[in-house]
Amino acid sequence: MQAQGLNLRNLTFLVASQNAFYSQIVLRILHSFGAGVAVEARDAASALQILYNNKIDALICDYALPPKGGIDFVRSIRADPHNPRRSIPILVMAGDPKMSIINEARNAGANMVVGKPISPAVLFDRLVWIAHRARKFYESDDYFGPDRRVRFEGFPGGKRRRKDDPAAAAVDDRAAAEAEKATA
Repeated sequence: MQAQGLNLRNLTFLVASQNAFYSQIVLRILHSFGAGVAVEARDAASALQILYNNKIDALICDYALPPKGGIDFVRSIRADPHNPRRSIPILVMAGDPKMSIINEARNAGANMVVGKPISPAVLFDRLVWIAHRARKFYESDDYFGPDRRVRFEGFPGGKRRRKDDPAAAAVDDRAAAEAEKATA
């Protein structure tokens, strides 16, 4: 799988899940991809301790991580300006990744949500997505994390809200070019 352009040899992963069996499956998948180091934690406190004391490159967190759940854990990482891994890529694993859970994870600052049981192909695809399509991080009064807009569908209310949003003319030109391509 490294042939597709993702070298994990020098990366360290943290898998945070209360389920030892499932955690071992994810660790084995990561090692099969060539991941250099993959460690595990059974609860949010242990995972946070590992994040503070080690160079962790990516976090794979269970939605049901004790004591308060993976979403609260993600939110606590993103909200703490003193956390050395505040901008770490975070994948949340959920047994039932319905839209409400995906929205909740996105609004907490997670990069992606993956369904359980997780397949090696899906995990690899999500890791490639995060590595090759990194989104800018934004900070506001109530949010810190990757841009929540995964695909561009226009500005809310038709107006730019961020100072670094592309100019409306550039967006219109891009949309016109894409429409022209689709009809050609």
